[in-house]
Parts: sequence; structure tokens; C-alpha cells
Amino acid sequence: MKENTSLLDCTLRDGVHVVGGCFGEEVIKNVIKKLIEAEVDIIEIGFISTEGYSADYANFRTIADVKRILPKKRGGAQISVMSNHVDISHLEQNDGTIDMIRLAFKRQRIDWAFESMRILTEKGYKCSLNPVNCNVYSDFEYLELLKRINEIKPHSFSIVDTFGVMRKDDLSRLYYIVENNLHPDINIGLHLHDNLGMAYSLAQHFIEISSPTRHINIDCSLLGMGRAPGNLFSEHIMDYLNTQYGKKYDTEPAFDAADDYIAPIKRQIPWGYATPYALSAKYKLHRTYAEYLMGKGRLKTKDMQRILSRVESGKAELFDEGYIESLYIAYMSADADSVSFAQMKQKFTSFEEVVILAPGASINQNAEAIKSYISASNACVAAVNFNPGNFNADLVFCTNIRRYERITMSNSQELVITSNLLEYAKGYNYVVPYNSAVCHDDVYCDDSTLMLMNLLRQIGINKVAVAGFDGYKEGTRNFYTDSFEKRQNLSYPAERIKQVLKRYLTNMDITFLTRSQLEA
Repeated sequence: MKENTSLLDCTLRDGVHVVGGCFGEEVIKNVIKKLIEAEVDIIEIGFISTEGYSADYANFRTIADVKRILPKKRGGAQISVMSNHVDISHLEQNDGTIDMIRLAFKRQRIDWAFESMRILTEKGYKCSLNPVNCNVYSDFEYLELLKRINEIKPHSFSIVDTFGVMRKDDLSRLYYIVENNLHPDINIGLHLHDNLGMAYSLAQHFIEISSPTRHINIDCSLLGMGRAPGNLFSEHIMDYLNTQYGKKYDTEPAFDAADDYIAPIKRQIPWGYATPYALSAKYKLHRTYAEYLMGKGRLKTKDMQRILSRVESGKAELFDEGYIESLYIAYMSADADSVSFAQMKQKFTSFEEVVILAPGASINQNAEAIKSYISASNACVAAVNFNPGNFNADLVFCTNIRRYERITMSNSQELVITSNLLEYAKGYNYVVPYNSAVCHDDVYCDDSTLMLMNLLRQIGINKVAVAGFDGYKEGTRNFYTDSFEKRQNLSYPAERIKQVLKRYLTNMDITFLTRSQLEA
């Protein structure tokens, strides 16, 4: 029996990052009920907040808020909440409702954590100190932190692998630093993120190397729920402790909670292992860098790796959108070959205007009207990132490697690519520098249709008609074919695109052939 090991289920707390806190009151109550039935040691039900309370959210301002969602009988389960750099001075004296408050803090906010613990201790609360991003501390800095921890003696201290970078050797090194320098009465906790798919094996390793005289707490969540790439699975570690160490967790209520309440959320908002998150761990970066590049929707994994590898160490800990955007632009703006704008300008001089076909769903609904417009005009037809065979496009403009790989060209058509595709392109007629086509005057935007408009503007074409440039809308079909549909909104918001049209392409005569939310 591993008597010195406790499990802390943080589904409702870490899941706040997935659902914006809004689980719904019945889900919150039922998850707690099932975890109590599963005999989980500690249940972390959400965050302490300074905002008003709503029963549907796992955020609580007062003890009374917490009491509203707890069952009358909680078995042997302890109740935990977390605070993350908010003012907790309003919290009432402890009346036994909350067993522990965990204080999560970045290293620049250590004074907040210590002052908050002082306030909470005076009010009778047990506290855990959770310094996030353990990998950003040098060994010397971690030892200095432990000295301060020993001075105030919290109930627990957690090793928090925020970036999901640890391997077994890393965990061993940190654990032994903590074990040999932390006061023996302070519990040691572990919070893992599954960037590298190693959370389960690391939890086992932590249990194996832990001292029998030290109590340890291991964080976990149902189905690994947490901001992508997720956490250690509660179901896995419960079963492991049962089979290997004779613990008595009841996995069936946990399975029920996962099936009935968490799986439906995961189908709508997926989390879990993804290679870009593994790359962010490889380079010890804030995971939002990987998310940002994934959101571009036009990069292969190896492209993301090359960009992430260029992030300077001083920028790794805190996400800097402007900085990663500059790396992205620099990477995408690879040198083009000797084809000049003059050659493309010569191509277009015989046309009065260009009809641009974007891949929005509206081109299916308005196909005949679009064809009639093309027939009645002396127009060049240019498609963006796809080749719609039923419209007989004269050329295809492609900026996106994922779209490029799906395009089949006929002998009579010409292909224009941007320079970021040079590494992948097997054939093309024109190549233009990516950064020259991007709109980055008042408002940066590398939406592909806007890039084509900007390119046409530069070579002297001022009249365009556009179809299928619909704008992205959640909950509807957005593309002309299901194969283009995305699991998340990877497009620029309509307001951003409208700003570019107004400020950057204001001198162009733009006609919308299909209804669009992008029209001014």
C-alpha cells in the first residue's frame, strides 16, 4: 500500500481553461459527486475569483458560493480551490468547507503568493504553493525559492511542469533537489502537462522515487482535461495505484463522470497530444507559441519546428504575439526566384478586371450568376487556394501548402505561388515574395484573398469582382467543399479583414458577387 500518495483531481479547475469556466451547474455537481464516489483524495473544484458568482461557472468568490455546489456528504474527500494572482483578502474565515487553497504563481509574482498565504493562514486555511514553469528556474534559483518556502511552511509545495518539457532525468533531478532541501513536514505535489505524451510514465516514476517518509500529491484530471495538450488521466493513475500499490480507488464512478460529462466537452473542444505542443516542449516554450502557429492553418509541422527553434530564450517564458508574428513573417518571406511583377503585369494588361473566386460556400449557391457575370465581362478568373473545375479559372493563386497539395491543374491554367511554397512546389508559372503580397500597413493580415487583391493592386489592376469571400462564421458551413472545413476558426475575424479593405485597398473598385459579411 502506498499510504504516502494522494491523488488531486483538478478536472473542474484545469477544465476552466477549456470551457471558459462554464461547465454548467449540473455538470459541476455531478462531477464532484462521482469523484467522491471514486474515493479521490482531493477534489479541486475551481478558482477563487474576485468577480460575481454564477452557479454554472467553476469560479467562486465566497465560501457560500462553494457550499452551493458541494453535496452534504463528501466521504473522505478533501476540497481544494486555486487562486492565480488575484486579491483573496475578501475571503471569509475558514469554516471547514474548503480544506486547501493552492496558490499558483509565476516567479515575478512570488511576493503576491507569500502575502496571500499569510492572509489565508491567519484565516485558518491550509495552503499549497505552486510555482509554475519549474523549468525556467536554475537549480540555484530553485534552492533559493525552497529556502523561502521553508520559512513560511505551507502544507504543500508542487513541482509544476507548465511547459510539459520534463523527462525522467529532469523529474529525478528536481524531485531530489526538493526532497533534500524542503522541510520534511511539507508535502510535495506534482502537476504534469502531456506535451510529450509522458505524463503517465512520469507520474509512475515520481511515485517510485518518492521517499516513504514524505507525503506526495499527484494532480490528474478526467480524460486528461486541461488546456491542450492536457494533463495526466485520473482514470489511468487511479488504476495504476490500485493494481501496483493496493489502493482502493473506485474507477467505475470516474469512468461514468468521464463518459457522461467530460467526453461530450472533448468532442466539441478537443485537447490532448499534438506534435506542435511536443515541439513547444522540445524548445521549452510557452505553449501559446505553438497554438499561434497552428492557428495560421498554412504551416506543416516541420515549418512550425523551424520557426519555434528560432525563439530566443529570453522570449520563451511569456507569450509575445508581436515577436512570434515577426518570426512567422520572416520565415514565410523566403526569397523568390527571378520572376518579376512585370511579367505578371503583362499577363493582365488585356483584361478589364479580375474575377476572384475564394473558396466560400456561397459560390455553390450562386454558381450560375457568377458564370453569367464572367461571360459578360472581359475578365481573368483567378481562384484562391483551390481549382474549381466548374468555373474554368485562368489561374490559381496559392499561398497555403495544405491547399497546394490538393490542387490539380489543367494544361491551360497557370499557377501563381508565394515564396513560402518554393520548398514544396513541383511546378509553377509565377512566384512572388510572400511578404510583398501580405497586407501589413495599418493592420497586418495574410488572408490569401486579400493577398491576391494586394498583388493585383501592385501590378496595376484596380477593378476586381469577388465571389466566395464570405467571412468565417462559427456553426455554419463555411467552404464550398466539406474537405475544406476546419475544426476551429483559423481565419481572420471579419472586422480585421474589413479594416484592411478600408485602409489598405481603398483605391480598388471591389464588387462582391456573393453576399459576404466582409462588405463595408
